[in-house]
Amino acid sequence: MIKMKMQHKKTILKRTVLLLSAAVVFFSCHQQVDQDAAYKSRAYAKSDTSKAKFTRNMVDNLRDPSCGMPLMAVVEDTLHYNGKVYGFCSDECRDDFKKNPKELAKNAVMKK
Repeated sequence: MIKMKMQHKKTILKRTVLLLSAAVVFFSCHQQVDQDAAYKSRAYAKSDTSKAKFTRNMVDNLRDPSCGMPLMAVVEDTLHYNGKVYGFCSDECRDDFKKNPKELAKNAVMKK
């Protein structure tokens, strides 16, 4: 009888330890996911603000003259040509414009 009570107590103890271990693993993993999400959101926010060098209000065109893409709130880069400030969606488009500005300036949709 005493032997059965000891086995029963050991079984309960094992189950309790197993349950507590599972809870610790679950909550620590969940916390790590939350930390990763917080880090990523801060990293994206930081990268977005670091790219906000120019805004659409600072340029004279509405569309990128190289690719025709509409310029959104944030403009990646600008270039001065013939007394106007041209905005570009990317550094690559700006570099393309530099190669042939006279022809590509005709493609730019300018503000009125």
